[in-house]
Amino acid sequence: MILRLTDLPVKEKTVCTIGNFDGVHKGHKEILDKLKKIALEKNLKTVVITFYPHPRKILNPQQYKCSIVNLETKVQLLKEAKIDYILVVDFDKNFYEKQPEDFLNFLKEKINCKYLVVGKDWRFGYKRSGDINLAKSLEEKLDYKVVIIEDITQENKRISSSDIRDFLKNGNLERAAQLLGRDYYLIDKVVEGDKKGRELGFPTINLKPEDDLCLKKGVYAGFICYENVCQKAVINYGNRPTVDGTKTFMEAHIIEDLKIHPKTNDYVKLIFKTYLREEKKFNSIDELKNQIKLDIQKALEVLNEI
Repeated sequence: MILRLTDLPVKEKTVCTIGNFDGVHKGHKEILDKLKKIALEKNLKTVVITFYPHPRKILNPQQYKCSIVNLETKVQLLKEAKIDYILVVDFDKNFYEKQPEDFLNFLKEKINCKYLVVGKDWRFGYKRSGDINLAKSLEEKLDYKVVIIEDITQENKRISSSDIRDFLKNGNLERAAQLLGRDYYLIDKVVEGDKKGRELGFPTINLKPEDDLCLKKGVYAGFICYENVCQKAVINYGNRPTVDGTKTFMEAHIIEDLKIHPKTNDYVKLIFKTYLREEKKFNSIDELKNQIKLDIQKALEVLNEI
């Protein structure tokens, strides 16, 4: 169940964790597995507290890079992990200015948290002034227990969202997928397109992407899924420099017989398998059409091998 602050307090006793969970990667999954294990042993409900937008985007925009996934995708990934309650906190000044002990009181009073599962470097409260030592020192007073998760590593390196962001920005979907533990995908709402693709002879299903995705702009081979049916597609993410060049688009052209027919405001899943090429401004519409045909041919070669 998805909660907002106005839906609190949670009545049942819980085991909780807090974090941005951008991408819900392999490291995050270890935390979620621990959460569920404790819940099963102690007969508790699981709660993941996450933020939107990313706190760094508000507090330190110069250091903020980009997001691995949008909110819809993150929530879906947490649902698939079978988390009981997903609390999405609209991160603002009021929440940021909570003193560390006030934040821990919030977990007690509003989340009914009996076990708090966090990484060893967890910081919380105003200016990140609270740490694990403070949280542990208040265990008895606030009637909870802190459970610390050590860094999760792969190839002797900590799995981090930063590395995944870098791989996505470079179009390296294969390396990103290794750290995510799955194909990179996005879930988003279908929007009304401007029919440019249809005019070119390549109709598309259109989405309005977040403006801060880490994804490299260009053309991808992948799949579009709707109502549990997935179809091969060429996916374009970028500014369409030949026909528009200003707005950012995400559009998928299905390259086989149509089996899905999502309508405006329906949610679809785009699975990105391989980066095919960068965006390019073509000299003519005919040149663009020829390139799209080549993109389709290349995408089919890639996807038929899967």
